[in-house]
Amino acid sequence: MTNSSSIITDVNAHPTQDSSAGPDTYDLECRNILKTFDGGFTAVDNVSFQIPKGSFFSILGPSGCGKTTLLRMLAGFEKPTSGDIFIKGQSVTNTPPNKRPVNMVFQHLALFPTMTVAENIAYGLRQRKVAKHEIGDRVKGVLQRVGLPDSGNKNIAQLSGGQKQRIAIARCLVLNPDVLLLDEPLGALDLKLREHMKIELKQLQEEFGTTFVYITHDQSEALVMSDQVAVMNHGAFVQQGTPHDLYYHPKDAFVAGFVGESNRWMGRISSQSANGLEITTDSGLGLHGVSGENQSFNNGDKVEIFVRPEAISLVRGQGDSNNSNQLACHVVNVLFDGAKSQILVKDPQSNGEVTVSMPQTADFENLRKGELLSLSWTTEQTRCYRVEG
Repeated sequence: MTNSSSIITDVNAHPTQDSSAGPDTYDLECRNILKTFDGGFTAVDNVSFQIPKGSFFSILGPSGCGKTTLLRMLAGFEKPTSGDIFIKGQSVTNTPPNKRPVNMVFQHLALFPTMTVAENIAYGLRQRKVAKHEIGDRVKGVLQRVGLPDSGNKNIAQLSGGQKQRIAIARCLVLNPDVLLLDEPLGALDLKLREHMKIELKQLQEEFGTTFVYITHDQSEALVMSDQVAVMNHGAFVQQGTPHDLYYHPKDAFVAGFVGESNRWMGRISSQSANGLEITTDSGLGLHGVSGENQSFNNGDKVEIFVRPEAISLVRGQGDSNNSNQLACHVVNVLFDGAKSQILVKDPQSNGEVTVSMPQTADFENLRKGELLSLSWTTEQTRCYRVEG
């Protein structure tokens, strides 16, 4: 069983005030956070960010990128090698976990199996010696707000996975924390429940108005729930912005490849003009008028090109020969997925596969393996990044 001190923290703590941090604006601020371990390994590399009051903020990145280490520093379980952490303008860098105005929901929830639902939620309040009548009122109130008003007397084993999730969050929110930290709490759920809980988590965050800091490697979770997302890699924030900005305007090839699905080609810059970049892919495909996303290029630069599956249009047969960004392909497979289909086609020039995402319409209901299709997309839907080194 997880130690209770790692779950319940004290929201009545009063760390040192820092007048420059703007407590009315930001619930959480990190300044130049660095964390190194023995042997010289840098887990978190000079990370700075601010989270406005009442926001849903996600840290998205692959395994080993440093996101869990960063969350543990926010909770107080790890101390930064250097840098400062502020909550509502108060420095908590040297404040122990049980004195920080935060709570944490773990991936495996850490609910107490021998306690009822109400006892689980009341645990932290009892530790703070809150009056018994007030505990009852607050537990009743939070159960109502998470949609489980009649579950107080149930055992934890009687709850579904989604109900356990809500109780774990209720146990934290009943303490009125300034910031709630969530460590991949949906990771242990099955796919359908995970999709449902993404919506519920966002609704709960808006209902309570508490600032959520959520870490995940699942880009769908981050995009669906968040007001702001920070993409993390090799210990640093690569890009921070709204889900829309990250999806449609990725800063570099890593973000373009990690956030959402993309088709990729490698190639080189053939020439440049006012109309954009002329690129020849390694397979010999010519792409014209490609935007460089405000980057500077030289002719001959090696580049990586990204096109989203849903940005590609299909035409049966050869298509329009006047369309400059066009590729003739043959159908390899059609993967039916309810509201849409994933169509896999083979590029005869490179022998590589291209994925096209299509809504379910009658136009392409009877695609056959081997059928000839013409793929096209606009230059606005093409992303291009220099390959360093």
